[in-house]
Amino acid sequence: MKRIRQFIEYLFVLFFYLLISLFPVAVGSKITGYVCMLVLMSLSQKRTERVKSQLRKYMNLSENESHQCAKLIYYHFGQNIAELAMIKTMLKKKNFNYPKLPSNDKKGNIYVAAHFSNWEVTGIPSYKSDQKTACVYRHINNPFINKFVLKRRSRIFTGGCYEKFNVTAMELAKLINNNINIALVCDERRFNGIYIDFLGHKAYCNTVPALLARRTGADIYTIRANRMKNSNYSFVIDKIDIGKNKDKDNTILNITNKINNIYSNWILSNPSEWWLWNHEKWKQKNEEQ
Repeated sequence: MKRIRQFIEYLFVLFFYLLISLFPVAVGSKITGYVCMLVLMSLSQKRTERVKSQLRKYMNLSENESHQCAKLIYYHFGQNIAELAMIKTMLKKKNFNYPKLPSNDKKGNIYVAAHFSNWEVTGIPSYKSDQKTACVYRHINNPFINKFVLKRRSRIFTGGCYEKFNVTAMELAKLINNNINIALVCDERRFNGIYIDFLGHKAYCNTVPALLARRTGADIYTIRANRMKNSNYSFVIDKIDIGKNKDKDNTILNITNKINNIYSNWILSNPSEWWLWNHEKWKQKNEEQ
């Protein structure tokens, strides 16, 4: 029964994809944005209240401001869904402005994004620059939808797509040493990470970029996609100053702090573009029961 239900869900996704594919990407993106906003605001009221509560607590928004922001969060998420589904058309017809990428001739680089704006397109600068980049992703529980999404991610990430619970740090290090960039999205709560400030409050943060950089000597760059008009994008890429420190723990702490400070600045610039208001970043270990 579970597999039948999953296949029916996939057929619904496929039908909706075929429907929006009849329109230009920008129109399909807006349609899906509004549909997602209406559905999630109406049917996921518990989730919406959690999002609004976090916006009030961590961004000091009023009730009305948090409500409007929650609507935009769901709208942007819908846009991301449509744009990933239509990525083949986007690559052909949309404009992507980005700075010249650093060379990966001697060693791959580490690109770190967040669930901010459309994180699914952050591999496009590498793709357009003919650099192989591998991404680490979290699988979708529905195997049919997961395959649908993975096929589209693979168009951009020509270095391969690796499931986060199956790939090891050693395998990622090997890719870097073989001149393949690694793309990571590292703003989720990680109880096996380190406990540092995030938007002025303590949270468990991901240390994988720092560990990989220390193991391989690779450079770390944060990458942010800026949503422009009509599903066009510009990209901001900044190098993280890793510094030289023989103290492993201190090095990892410094790098992780720098990455998360950049994440915080992104979120402060536009809270509605951060999807992880849905994921309770600041939840403590003793609350995970």
